[in-house]
Amino acid sequence: MAEVAFNDKARKEAEALFARYPRKVNALLPVLHLAQRENGGWLPPGWDAYVAELCETTLNHVRGVITFYNMYRDTAPGKHHIMVCTCLPCGLCGGAEVLEHLEHRLGIHPGNTTPDGLFSLEEVQCLAACDKAPLMVVNDGVPEQVTLDQIDTWIDQTRAKGA
Repeated sequence: MAEVAFNDKARKEAEALFARYPRKVNALLPVLHLAQRENGGWLPPGWDAYVAELCETTLNHVRGVITFYNMYRDTAPGKHHIMVCTCLPCGLCGGAEVLEHLEHRLGIHPGNTTPDGLFSLEEVQCLAACDKAPLMVVNDGVPEQVTLDQIDTWIDQTRAKGA
């Protein structure tokens, strides 16, 4: 198992974050972002406890934050992590159909990754761009309005490249 600790550079970034807040726990969200960035887009086992110790808070508090916010992941995402909004505006504009189409095309359900590690799928409740519904985001990109044909083209091109 890899060591659960920031390297020197990341540790300095964390210290700079702590300096911006009255209490270390107030820096929890940006420290989680830092930890996730340092681990390839997710928080491997043990990192929740490490961040709790750094932020001087409880493991339960950190776990609550990780499981509440959809931007934190405790499972390894696919190379292309797809988030589909199904809240009311997106739902009314076809968000559920987009999600169902992706499930069918990729052969996975939300919360899972394709066997080749290329795609992971997540259902989210708001991507904060309701005027463009239905929305899909890949990795940390910008929310985009999508059609089923656009999705099919993107999946086919991505699979053809193998990337």
